[in-house]
Amino acid sequence: MKALTESGKTITIDDRYEIKRGGEGKILTIPELPNQVAKIYLSSNYQHMSQAQKNALACLDASLFVKPLELILDKKTKAILGFTMEYISPDFVPLAAFYNKSYCATAGVDDDFKLKVAEKILAGVQSAHSHDIIIGDLSGLNILVNVQGEIRFIDTDSYETAVHTHWGVLLDEIRDYLYQGQVSKNSDYFAVSVILFNLFTNLHPFKGVHKTIKSMAERMINKIPVFAQNPDLILPKCYQPIQNPALQNQYNDLYLQGNRFLLQLIAPLPTQTATPVPSTLPTVATTLKYKEIYKLQAGEKFRKAYFTQRLGYVQTNMQTLFFDANNQGYLTPKATFSYSSNNEKYFVGNKNLLRQRQFDLEVWQSGQNWLTLSNVKLSETARLHQEQDVLVVLDGDFMRLLHIDDIIQDQIRIDQTPAFTAGFDTLYSLVQNVGGVQYVWYHSGKTLSTVKTSLPVENAFIVGNVGIAMHETNQNGEIALAYEYFSLQNLQMHLTGERVHELRNFAVKVVNPQTAYIFEPADDKIVVRKADNAQIVQEMACSLITTATTLQLAQAGIIAYEQDFCYLLNT
Repeated sequence: MKALTESGKTITIDDRYEIKRGGEGKILTIPELPNQVAKIYLSSNYQHMSQAQKNALACLDASLFVKPLELILDKKTKAILGFTMEYISPDFVPLAAFYNKSYCATAGVDDDFKLKVAEKILAGVQSAHSHDIIIGDLSGLNILVNVQGEIRFIDTDSYETAVHTHWGVLLDEIRDYLYQGQVSKNSDYFAVSVILFNLFTNLHPFKGVHKTIKSMAERMINKIPVFAQNPDLILPKCYQPIQNPALQNQYNDLYLQGNRFLLQLIAPLPTQTATPVPSTLPTVATTLKYKEIYKLQAGEKFRKAYFTQRLGYVQTNMQTLFFDANNQGYLTPKATFSYSSNNEKYFVGNKNLLRQRQFDLEVWQSGQNWLTLSNVKLSETARLHQEQDVLVVLDGDFMRLLHIDDIIQDQIRIDQTPAFTAGFDTLYSLVQNVGGVQYVWYHSGKTLSTVKTSLPVENAFIVGNVGIAMHETNQNGEIALAYEYFSLQNLQMHLTGERVHELRNFAVKVVNPQTAYIFEPADDKIVVRKADNAQIVQEMACSLITTATTLQLAQAGIIAYEQDFCYLLNT
């Protein structure tokens, strides 16, 4: 359909150009305005925008806030359909991604980066409040961040201004239950303290497990954060307590005393790994043998490991080590490549190792030689995502599937499909939005297949036809995030009802076409689940493992890594 901007420009509103859809509206690119997108409300019941609200938000700093630019009007009735706003490129991801230690390791994020981002977030809150604007839903999903440390606050149309009252719809993890969940400047102070605590420590301040007080709301009301001296608290191993006394004192004041104020950052932000309370869950007696794959040098950190059944690589901030993974219990070194830049990426199949260097893809050959593939050329905006032995390239108006192990001389087999590539999310797995319908892509054996999601997912982590979906739930009017296992069978997405506390980087072992098992990292153990229904069948004790560990399977065994270690495990 055609619509008008308030300045009189005719624009196209077409679901083919959809990027994202939520409960209130959909986000679409605008062919006539390449640097802008449209937010179109799904119903007049959800509409926040008016001329007065747009004017009230105009004072927001455009370098921090994605604010309304122009109203979008129905051509005939002149009713408000939505508004235009700045287009944010796909290299911006939700702040919540940086709560995850594995993601931070891959992205090369350290405490200095987090401090830089936190300072900008606090400046944004302070700036909004100086104009008597209340943010409200100040969650880690409504702030976008890129690897350069730039930030953007989104969903600004719902902000409370002099002409618009906030509806009070926000995630439970940032709702201030101690003060009845009321939206105010004080609730913004509470919410921003929560998201920054999560950023600094890898844990929400009111999560972990309490033996008697189960709900997060009750923990907030009873003033029992994770750093409370409470014998009934069980803390996950990923938790890294704040060691800066001045900063910790502010959190004591916020959560133990119940005072509300804007956090003041004090650099540096040193953290240390907590000594967790041992889990009381029973484990099956097993023997897991482990050996260190590579010992880090001074100043070196693991960034990523990726293994197929036969080959794999381990990447640090200094080098990339390439291994043969064919033999049970052994990884045989094949080559080592020195680190050059963040723009250099590796992709491995069962036969071949590829390397991206700027706009080229190269295949490794024996003798430390790289051969440039002649039938692949990447643009500056190309996004690459690997699903087992298939490399997905989202570039321009096409999705290309590159079959890593199907290379003849300097040419790789490519399956090319026209696609609106801006509608793909590649944060953890491949999720596509098309005209109000959401699909997940998965490796179905020899290539990739799609399945329509049975509910809108914010993110998903998928291995083969098994995944964990992050989605919103609404219980008694409270909105919360759930992390639920699902399987992809008979072209359908089947939710299992089995939930975990966050996305886990699990591995999958396929025994035969009917039987597969999930290997899920947990504190001090690996949880083994049936792949079809995610039911737990075994727990293997292993003191190395935490919920933040990434697990992968090869012929050699289980590869387990975090930023500070990388081991090969065998039973």
